Amino acid sequence: MDDGGIQSVAGWCRVIGWNGCFLLLALVLIFTIIVVLAFRRKEETVVQKVIHLSELSELWTKEGTREIHISELSPLWRDEQSPSEDNKTIQFQHPRATAFMEKFIENVWFKKFPQQKAVCTQLLLVLDQQGQCPSVVDIHGDVESGWDENTYRILAQTSLLDHSLNVAEEVVSQLSESKAWHVIPDTMIAALAHDLGKLESMRGYLYSLGEHPLAAGRPLGRISEFENLPKKDEILQAIKLHHKMPRGLLGKTLKKADQKARQKELDSNTLQNDFADTGDKAPASSQPITQNTRNDAAWQAQADIYNEDTNTNLKTPGTSPQLVDISTWFNGSQFLDELKPYINKMFGRRFLAFSMSDGHVYFQAKVLEEVARKMAEKAGCMDIATMAQKDESMRSVLFTIVHHLRAEHDVIDRGLIKDTFFGGYFNVTRKIGKSIKGYYTPFHAEPFGSIAEMEQTKPQMLRDIIKVSPYLDSNDLEHEN
Repeated sequence: MDDGGIQSVAGWCRVIGWNGCFLLLALVLIFTIIVVLAFRRKEETVVQKVIHLSELSELWTKEGTREIHISELSPLWRDEQSPSEDNKTIQFQHPRATAFMEKFIENVWFKKFPQQKAVCTQLLLVLDQQGQCPSVVDIHGDVESGWDENTYRILAQTSLLDHSLNVAEEVVSQLSESKAWHVIPDTMIAALAHDLGKLESMRGYLYSLGEHPLAAGRPLGRISEFENLPKKDEILQAIKLHHKMPRGLLGKTLKKADQKARQKELDSNTLQNDFADTGDKAPASSQPITQNTRNDAAWQAQADIYNEDTNTNLKTPGTSPQLVDISTWFNGSQFLDELKPYINKMFGRRFLAFSMSDGHVYFQAKVLEEVARKMAEKAGCMDIATMAQKDESMRSVLFTIVHHLRAEHDVIDRGLIKDTFFGGYFNVTRKIGKSIKGYYTPFHAEPFGSIAEMEQTKPQMLRDIIKVSPYLDSNDLEHEN
């Protein structure tokens, strides 16, 4: 810049003042900064395409709007993990195993649970290869060892593979109904593995443990992915207690699913047997048979499934039984004589009465009813002899009989049941296996002969009973009468 230009600038500054000059320079600087930032922001801006949710919904539904639970949408914003490539090459021997894999394991609820999916796949392979054995076992000490022989005959028709898949499908049904899809992966593992102790390859281990729920842990532990599961211990606990009193949603769901699956198998097999007896074929769409048409064997099997006493007609209806007139046909001494042959006698795999070395004999109410019917029939009292199996009047008859034996013969132990009852619940403790809850009438042993002789003639299964005590669960304090 020449001297003239410098003088012009200096003159201009004198005109506007030095303060005004500094202000002008500051404004120019601010404007420059704003321009620079604006250009940089424009370069970083990314144009995003916006899709309305109503348009996006067309990707998974074609029938218009519907309710979708939040758990079904969660995979849209969670990190997706690629499924194992190995699952695509798995070949199953049985069509049902293949169908189960495609419908239940290759499903949305396993999308975020690849470890559980891998475990279920391995379990399905084991069942596919070894699961053609019966779904029931006859091992001394096992919970199923107390089942009636008819229960085995009916339920043994279902293979272990089919039963395990039946239970798994019940699990999915129950948890889907309660919208607890997130629990399905872990609970399905328990369902597929709960009876693995019944595999032929596990029989030696099963015999050493005595209970198939305990033996199931060994083949499950051989699956490497299972050892890393967060709920490994909860799954094992559910399997261990699936015939007892499980805790938590997983365990309770497994037990209920197992019982419902057994009930459906019972209905299906009984119906097929009924048609086989007549030479006909059961229709594929047949509904489960009703309780009124179920035969005695099926009734017993149902009781075994739910750990119930078979004498269902004696359960409390809410009113106490009343004393009735039995004088025309009842004789106390003769009644006691008729009871004696039932003591320590096995009927297949079941017993109706047993003695204990402490001087007691415990009779199921079913025995009292059977003897009462026979005695009434001999006396010509056909209204008692032909009374319907579920007639509530029988409770009053049994109550009157026990009342008479208590008052006139002093053979009922009043310390074990109250005078207002004809029986009570007792825990029967065995050397091996779980305790059994049963409904019995406790008698003193003297009217039936020598307790020592009765103990000597006991079958081995009854000798394993080491203790009988009143059942004190708060939910079962009320006796059946």
